[in-house]
Amino acid sequence: MKVSSIVFAQFSDSHLFGDKSSSHFGQNVYQNLLEVLVHIRDEQNIQFAIFTGDLTQDHSDQSYRNFVEAMTESGIQVPIYWLAGNHDSLEKMNTLLDHPLIHHDKTVNVDDLQLLLLNSKSDSPAGLVKPEELQKLANVSTPTLIFMHHHPLPVNYFIDRHGLENRQEFWQIVNQQENVIGVACGHIHRGLTIAASGENKAPLYGCPATSIQFDPAYDGVRPLPQGPGYRQFCYRNNTLTTQIISLAYDGVRVS
Repeated sequence: MKVSSIVFAQFSDSHLFGDKSSSHFGQNVYQNLLEVLVHIRDEQNIQFAIFTGDLTQDHSDQSYRNFVEAMTESGIQVPIYWLAGNHDSLEKMNTLLDHPLIHHDKTVNVDDLQLLLLNSKSDSPAGLVKPEELQKLANVSTPTLIFMHHHPLPVNYFIDRHGLENRQEFWQIVNQQENVIGVACGHIHRGLTIAASGENKAPLYGCPATSIQFDPAYDGVRPLPQGPGYRQFCYRNNTLTTQIISLAYDGVRVS
């Protein structure tokens, strides 16, 4: 059955601790994640959500369980798909993300739209899309939005030191696929959009973090005085639109 529009959310970079009361640069990241999940829950047109990595900050098993507990506590009712970030353990995510609404599929098809979740985790903080993942991009035959953790274009602040190592190879393949309508990433802790250009024939959509937003003027991690956020997408009549949802520290939308 064809739906009139496809509405979904992307959230990212929760950086959870095993202790739910722990703070990351002054932010209670568990409560921030919870507020984002509640907001997604209350947006009744959202059909599913995609988490694009860096779930954990302290690498503890309990931090992964806390992600699941936040889903239960929030009362969210839509399916959640996920990718690993550079902080994460794929093994732990596969075993500890145990919840009826958490799906481990890396391809999501809704009507004629395909969402392709690519693993960019490497042995370093930087990203690498391996050949078997790049192969998934070949001969894309339906409108496709790619999700990944690492950013495949420079954003001109410190996080570029940990960007996608094989970015040229990635774009060489993507640019040959007429059906790729965009690339969405986490990792950069900012909700920015980079339009299609000579290097990238598809736009890049960065996602704000549920934890902290990076200050691009500082050469290192320094948070901006902003609350958590996420990104919404809507695909309707072969057109993709998107908006950033920012929350104040008390969970109230501010933009």
